[in-house]
Amino acid sequence: MNYCITLLLWVTACSGLYAQTGKLSGRVIDSSTQQPLPFANVYLNNTTIGATTNANGEFLLQHLPLGSADIVVSFIGYVSQQLKVMVRETGNTPVAIRLNPDAQQLVEVGVKSNRDKDWERQFKRFEKVFLGNTATCKIINPWIIDFGSGNGQTTATALVLLEIENKQLGYKLYFQLKKFAYSSTTFAIVGNVRFTELDASGTSQAAAWTKNRERAYHGSVKHLMKAILDRRLKQQGFLLYGDKTKGRGRSNNFSAELEYNLVPYDTSSLAVSAAGLNEYRLSIKDRLEIHYLNDFTNRGFYKDISHPVSWLDVRGGYVVVNKEGTMLNPTDVAVSGSMADARVSGMLPLNYQPGNPVVTKAPTNFLVRRLQEKAYLHTDKPYYYPGDKLWFSAFMNYRIPGLRDTLSKVLYVDLIDSERQLAQQCVLKINSGRAASAFRLPVPIKPGKYVLRAYTQWMRNYGIANFFYKPITILALNEQVDAVAPKPVADSLLTVGVDRAGYKKRDKVSMTLRFDTTGLTERINGSFSVAVFDEAVAVPIVGPTSIKTSFDLPEPPGDLPFRYAIEKGVSISGLYKDKKGRTKKTVLMLIPEHFDQFYSINTLNNGEFSLPNLVFYDSTKFVIQPEGSVILSDRVAPLLPDKLPEFPMRIVSANTLHPVYSGDTLQAKLLQTVSVSARKLVRSESAYGTPDVYLKGENLEGYASMADAIAAKLPTFKLIYDQTNWFLIWGRASVPTGSNLSGQSNLSSHEPSLYINNVLVVGESTGDRLMQLSPSMIDHIEVNGMITSNQGANGSNGLINVYTKRPAEASSKPVSFVKARGFDQEITFQSPDYTRPVENAAMSDYRSTLYWNPRVAVSSEQGATNLSFFTGDVSGSYRVVVEGITSSGNTVRAEAVFTVNP
Repeated sequence: MNYCITLLLWVTACSGLYAQTGKLSGRVIDSSTQQPLPFANVYLNNTTIGATTNANGEFLLQHLPLGSADIVVSFIGYVSQQLKVMVRETGNTPVAIRLNPDAQQLVEVGVKSNRDKDWERQFKRFEKVFLGNTATCKIINPWIIDFGSGNGQTTATALVLLEIENKQLGYKLYFQLKKFAYSSTTFAIVGNVRFTELDASGTSQAAAWTKNRERAYHGSVKHLMKAILDRRLKQQGFLLYGDKTKGRGRSNNFSAELEYNLVPYDTSSLAVSAAGLNEYRLSIKDRLEIHYLNDFTNRGFYKDISHPVSWLDVRGGYVVVNKEGTMLNPTDVAVSGSMADARVSGMLPLNYQPGNPVVTKAPTNFLVRRLQEKAYLHTDKPYYYPGDKLWFSAFMNYRIPGLRDTLSKVLYVDLIDSERQLAQQCVLKINSGRAASAFRLPVPIKPGKYVLRAYTQWMRNYGIANFFYKPITILALNEQVDAVAPKPVADSLLTVGVDRAGYKKRDKVSMTLRFDTTGLTERINGSFSVAVFDEAVAVPIVGPTSIKTSFDLPEPPGDLPFRYAIEKGVSISGLYKDKKGRTKKTVLMLIPEHFDQFYSINTLNNGEFSLPNLVFYDSTKFVIQPEGSVILSDRVAPLLPDKLPEFPMRIVSANTLHPVYSGDTLQAKLLQTVSVSARKLVRSESAYGTPDVYLKGENLEGYASMADAIAAKLPTFKLIYDQTNWFLIWGRASVPTGSNLSGQSNLSSHEPSLYINNVLVVGESTGDRLMQLSPSMIDHIEVNGMITSNQGANGSNGLINVYTKRPAEASSKPVSFVKARGFDQEITFQSPDYTRPVENAAMSDYRSTLYWNPRVAVSSEQGATNLSFFTGDVSGSYRVVVEGITSSGNTVRAEAVFTVNP
């Protein structure tokens, strides 16, 4: 035989009589947490019959064919499940479906946006084999496909559903590729598929789709099987032939073959009833040659006929079909010839009925809706002055809360000036749907109208209109807002209370947050941010954005091309050149300067590379191997909308200048590298005299972190974790008790100052920073007790100076570096504690923001959450503003006021 056999395998087990239907109900839950999974997809395989689960994870599938049904359940971030059920007319017992989390699914897909030319060539061949007709049938998300080879075959895999748009037939397919392989003579495709109807642009397109679907059905395997069952082969245009002699070669002259090699196939007793409901068994023991006379082709095997010809080879000697002609054992059937030419582009859903016209309807967009997320920022004040700190707390809203840990972990917060330029930016790590930090507004900043913008890379797929925008006004020092403070707003869910209505200057304020549990039948948790500010300096004007008005998710647009990946960490991309300045394909190693790990990435032929999902903080230097240079690519910021939001305020001249508070609580600095070119002597390097304790690096390498090493080597230190941060406490300090570890007492004030290579670490606790340092990267540590001569109050708890190993110590060869920006540290709001003597007690305290806490947890089960802070030296009315969200998805904004007496 001189023609090629191609093998097409479909997993399409589904049966029943479509005129008689039943229904199936059930519930989809997380297998580990037992929590319901809303918006999960539940569908009858290879059909348009499907549903999504509701908020309780419940679903109802209707109009199911009676008999054995192949049900598929899928949910982003979970392993899909496939189960067979028996659909009966009398009804079915609800089924419980438990899905196992697969958190790596989106992470692995997200890193495949960059492909080389070899992949592009493989994909073009894959398209032809997989789709057949690529002119009107396209794969929308091709980057999720990986290719392999072996045993003379090319294979393809995809972690998530292939999205395929077939504009010829008017369907969108979601294809779960289980197996794909092809060679020069065969190919195999195995998978599950869900069909959805595309929305026809008008009656003419609907008519065209109806015609094209009819054409795809006629002459198909399903049409053939239906004709055999109905005993209407000739009426439907089919002629069947068998071989006179098995295995004999075949010429391309049909007349000769009909005379010597072919005989008409006897179909009178092919079909008998099978064991299953509405199932039939067709006995086909030998190769079957099918001629379809009602169509024309100019690419046929035989030269003397013009109609399509196909062949069926059946493993096991029989085919099981349902009443509509759908094969129930398709993996036992090898299809070749014209019937195999259409491939995926010619697929019709199993519930397609010939003669039914296309009905136009709005497109169903499950994926776009369920992956939607949005950011909201609560700021500490309604407007600001130069020299202020703009504190903000971020809340993430998710269409499906269960995807919180699967979606974005990187939040970008921008401060846009009046000239639509980026003034400042923070890159923050999202933890449990929350993030927080601050912008320092320098004294020379130009007053005017600014905008605070927050977004994730994934949100860019939904358009810039879906970003968070908040107008921010920065007044000149000689300006003020002419407005009257409104009455505080109460919230029915959360009560905000203070222990007294009036306070003295530098007095302690005790505040409580408590859920109103009246009528509650179950526990409620909530996450909130709390701001306390001077109403005279920052009049609490009701602005255009609050969590009550700006937290809800907008309706997403229609079908979206997901061009931007979900980010789990910081991305580094750029161009690598070797020592001679040539770009090349190589394995590039990036080794962080202060951490015991490395990152490996393959560069493309032109030297380009992309390394996503890294977790490091501040500006970090990376050692490059092999030697050469790296030019990092700048991240392209999103465009701005044509009109940014504004909030008009009546601004007037002030009688006195607004004072600039000098108590700097935001002195964040980037660590600077200390390079040592000569051989280092083992001696003290600290500028604060001979250390009390000198620890060599080689004596510390057995510990998990530097914090653990110091706590173990020096019993005078205690390592304490307060549920949010690590603190390394000097043993002689008065350490707060466990009841004060929730934020009432500032544990960082008991820590020694931390220097790394003589650079002071600020913006995070000493314990947290030391927990990030690996002992294997440390050369030595110098510890000093109380140092006050040149440290002032900051030296009351001593200092620790950590010295890392220098590249020059390991090798005399030059080392190539590149500096990359990581996550910005989450800054801690610092405020004075007037119960303890303070060296600068004589300094005036005219803070406009007395208290800021971006993360406050409240639980109805635990009762009240207690917070405390101190008033300053400015009398007047102060406002407490609490914003946040409960575990049941309710937004909260609650306010209270108190007075500081003269």
